[in-house]
Amino acid sequence: MDTSNHNHNELTPQLILQMIAESRKEFKEYQEEQKIRSEELDKKFAETDRLIKANARQIGGIDKSLGEATEELIFNTLDKDKTFCGIQFYEIDRKMKLHSKILGLKGEFDIVLKNGDTLALIEVKHTLRGKNITKLAETQVANFRKLFPMFNDYKIILGVGGMSFEENAEEEAKKNGIGIIKVVGDKVEYYTENIKVY
Repeated sequence: MDTSNHNHNELTPQLILQMIAESRKEFKEYQEEQKIRSEELDKKFAETDRLIKANARQIGGIDKSLGEATEELIFNTLDKDKTFCGIQFYEIDRKMKLHSKILGLKGEFDIVLKNGDTLALIEVKHTLRGKNITKLAETQVANFRKLFPMFNDYKIILGVGGMSFEENAEEEAKKNGIGIIKVVGDKVEYYTENIKVY
């Protein structure tokens, strides 16, 4: 019987220790590689996170600027003749706001037109969404009456203005009897049929 091959492959304590040492070395190298990869990934994630936040701030700033420009154009147009829904108003206010700690309420109303017995509350956004319109009809009118009780006997009509409208926004405005003010190019267009008195 030939034992040369058998003796050659025999696991001696020395061979086992050598194999363990090599395995430990390989595992340590593997751990170092993983640590380096993990640190590189952390750096990449941190940079990506920074870029996302910077873009979000920039987009937020652009959206705010567009919203302010839209509000400026609509305000200036309404201020020229102070007419909305065929009603003549005598005063126009911008950013009418009040914070009442007693009532636990705060409200900001973009544009408010007034005459002796009627108010027009106009909500302006660069892009109008259905939720903005629902909030105006369901919450903001009631809040306005609570915050400014001197106008409780006034009729209130509502309007929404914007450069663009989400798909359901115009439908929501019509459903709630709210006038629509659209910025089209450098012109302002009004859609005020079926206006409801609140």
